[in-house]
Amino acid sequence: MTALPAARRARSLGDRFAEVSVPLVTVLALLLGWVLKTSVEARSIAFAAEGITAQAPAGWLRTTGGETERLRVTDPASTGFGTTYVIETRPVAEGTTTAQYTSLLTLARGQTLTAYRVLDQQPVTVNGRAGYKLTFVYVESNPDLTHEDLPHVVRGVEFIFVSGSRAVLVAYHADEPAYEADYGRFRQFLNSVNF
Repeated sequence: MTALPAARRARSLGDRFAEVSVPLVTVLALLLGWVLKTSVEARSIAFAAEGITAQAPAGWLRTTGGETERLRVTDPASTGFGTTYVIETRPVAEGTTTAQYTSLLTLARGQTLTAYRVLDQQPVTVNGRAGYKLTFVYVESNPDLTHEDLPHVVRGVEFIFVSGSRAVLVAYHADEPAYEADYGRFRQFLNSVNF
């Protein structure tokens, strides 16, 4: 009697188990990795200053600059222009509307930021608080002429709320290619801001 070719041999129980278990274990490992990644990205630390509270992303670089900034956090893992969240407070004249303040802000930004352009502006309501949403782009370049970095197109959005004699600004700035991907995480940050 001649031996059966390898293709016609009966598969053992172990072979059939491997055919089912390997894809199943792979899918399970991918699912667990996604859950771990999501939980790490969602970690946050509490922030409080001058009556403003928020949940800033954990592991981001925290700095403040200037008299008006209360919080500036930048994602160290972002490439190009670092993804940044900013909370500012600025004094406003009594009776100033959010639309009036937004117009003044766009004029000031146009004088300080290179190639600043407003893409959209509209009234919004965030957590029951009326405000204004300002979407914009500008070009950021390294002022050090010894570096050979190309300028970055930065896309941003700023939510402006006038509360009494101050304006509270919550902003998001990111490299143009990363803007859409990181916007959902910024919305979580925005929803955590209270004042």
